[in-house]
Amino acid sequence: MDSEQKTFEKGLSLYSKRKYQESLKFFESLTDPSFEMMKFYHIGLVKIQMGQLEEGLKEYRKIHEINRINQGVEYDKFMYSLYINMGSTLQVLAKKKGKELYNEAISCYNYALQIENHDARVWNNLGNAYLECEKYLDAIKSFHKAIELDDEYPEAHYSISLVYESMSQYKSAIEHLETALRWKSQNKIILNRLAGLCFGTGDFTKAKNYLEQVLLIDSKDPTANKNMTLVLYNMKKYEEAYQFYKIFIDLDPDFRDPEVEGIFNDLKNRVNKKYQ
Repeated sequence: MDSEQKTFEKGLSLYSKRKYQESLKFFESLTDPSFEMMKFYHIGLVKIQMGQLEEGLKEYRKIHEINRINQGVEYDKFMYSLYINMGSTLQVLAKKKGKELYNEAISCYNYALQIENHDARVWNNLGNAYLECEKYLDAIKSFHKAIELDDEYPEAHYSISLVYESMSQYKSAIEHLETALRWKSQNKIILNRLAGLCFGTGDFTKAKNYLEQVLLIDSKDPTANKNMTLVLYNMKKYEEAYQFYKIFIDLDPDFRDPEVEGIFNDLKNRVNKKYQ
């Protein structure tokens, strides 16, 4: 037992120093049955850190088959960490391997929440998994729980806005994005999404305001320049729109979108006619 403990601690020491390949040898050499959970868990951690997500997940899954008796761990605390790590790993893999893995991620987060249900991050991760499966009502419940636990959690407000946008509930989407913006005032993604939603709902003045904030942060942001062109075009400010159009085309000369290109062509014609 003492030698196994020393082997395990040596593996942990190497892992903490990011010497993953070396630490793996020590974890894999553990043979005492009482170390089985810790063995597979840490082999899984190492392989995930090395970019071997599927191999790491296989190690995590082995833990389900182990009898908890005689395991030298605080079982609930250990399993809580395991399910969260499994869930996040599955979500990453699902983007590459297929949406069915999101369902397994959902199961993992729900198992974790049966053990401890007061971590807003876990509820947020669960909501994102539901969102990817287009289970919008379940996603909303999960995000609301995350916000209830931590109302200053911008990621949850951002995520729930995606659900409301998918359900065409644009007012709610905008409200949650504006809340996220309180803590992420320089976030171009939030500002551009707000501009897009305001533009889509016909509030061109508000859309223009958000785009101006993006362009103060980054005057060469392609999305903001494109959308500013469209906003000003719809406000009939053609000459101003044309200036942003020229910047956008310089930034993205290969842009292709028939509908938007039609607007661009009309804009160019209007400006050119004025100076003929």
